Amino acid sequence: MVSIKDIRKSNADFKSSDQASGLVAVFVGSTSGIGMGSLKQFAKNAKAPKIYILGRSKKAAAPLLDEIQKSNPEGKYDFIETEISLIKNVDKACDEIKSKETKVDLVFTSPGYLAFGGRLGMFHSFH
Repeated sequence: MVSIKDIRKSNADFKSSDQASGLVAVFVGSTSGIGMGSLKQFAKNAKAPKIYILGRSKKAAAPLLDEIQKSNPEGKYDFIETEISLIKNVDKACDEIKSKETKVDLVFTSPGYLAFGGRLGMFHSFH
């Protein structure tokens, strides 16, 4: 396992490199859990990033957006409110990003899970 010391050194090295400047990233499923942690670290360590965040509720994500804006005021953060479980919404979000960008450097996907029996489908046997 990689030590936290090595991770912090890697992040610091990245932040001080030319590679960290002006990156365009798309984060899907980043309003909680591992995705949110990854988004926060990327926003904090990249230089003037442009980050698109796809999620279900901009209102619910407002505290996260405020936090990453404060951690890196030079960054630009664009929340696209959408339900990515519908392919037509994925296409629409991609079209929106393509209309604004000539490249995307990083795509991070960490959406939740799909329960075939509904949101509580896996618990039905306990009722």
